[in-house]
Amino acid sequence: MTGKVIKVFGRYYTVKSEEGREINCILRGIIRKDKRLRRFSDPAATGDIVDFEINDDGEGVINSILDRDNIFSRKERGNSKEDIIASNLDQVAVIQSFKIPKPNLRFVDRLIVRGEKENIPVILCVNKLDLAEKKDISYFISYYKNAGIEVIFTSALNGKGLNKLKEIIRGKTTLLAGSSGVGKSTIINSIYPGHNIKTTEVSESTGKGKHTTTNVIMHTMADGTEIIDTPGLREFGLVDIELHFLKNYFMEFKMYNDNCSFRSCTHDHEPGCEIKNQVDSGNICYDRYVSYLQILHSLKDHYDSMY
Repeated sequence: MTGKVIKVFGRYYTVKSEEGREINCILRGIIRKDKRLRRFSDPAATGDIVDFEINDDGEGVINSILDRDNIFSRKERGNSKEDIIASNLDQVAVIQSFKIPKPNLRFVDRLIVRGEKENIPVILCVNKLDLAEKKDISYFISYYKNAGIEVIFTSALNGKGLNKLKEIIRGKTTLLAGSSGVGKSTIINSIYPGHNIKTTEVSESTGKGKHTTTNVIMHTMADGTEIIDTPGLREFGLVDIELHFLKNYFMEFKMYNDNCSFRSCTHDHEPGCEIKNQVDSGNICYDRYVSYLQILHSLKDHYDSMY
């Protein structure tokens, strides 16, 4: 029979059957030998469509993983394999907050790069609008100017912006990604009252969230919306991306890439770089360009260390 993986917990996988029954499953050993899956640290992920069977004791065995439409993954330096966070997504919603904890747009940009690479649309939701000043809102708008990223502002406290977010995710499979404490679970509970997702607090000493979500879990709402909640991600590796492809994942660069003096321009040290000209003229946000350079240099360091 066919089902969908809705939770991964160590070597166990919760599969939801087409009839809506949830079964705890393990992987059949042969799956780990599947050539399609060898590059991943775990062969199965939340969102996978699988073929499985139920044993006499009520436990299940996953026999095969069907072809995926897409994956959202990360690869850290020093790890030989890729970590799949989720698969078969319609979109990724990156959640940040104006304050407590502070926004981390360098982290957000890494998630956006991964989404662009995998052709998965990414939106940015900035929560805790009730704590924001006008200049804070203006900064987010200017930062992603011409980047093709939809930015919405919400407050789980007073409800502002939540209807718009609900319309964006309605009927789709959406991965919610963001650091602990930004309000992912609170937003879900506000949009879908009664779902009772566990919430987190923010450490007073560090300003960072305390982890509550320890597994990647899919929540299916009454209207068919599927929301995949992730652990409180703080790091996000991109070491599988080639240096000269990185510029293609910053959408505000695309219209200018061909105007540089050198076709292979990385928009870093080369003379006659049109991207740097556009940064100087204000068409590309300076801080966003610096974020690009930080990712670029981290990739250079990684590839240099390999040889």
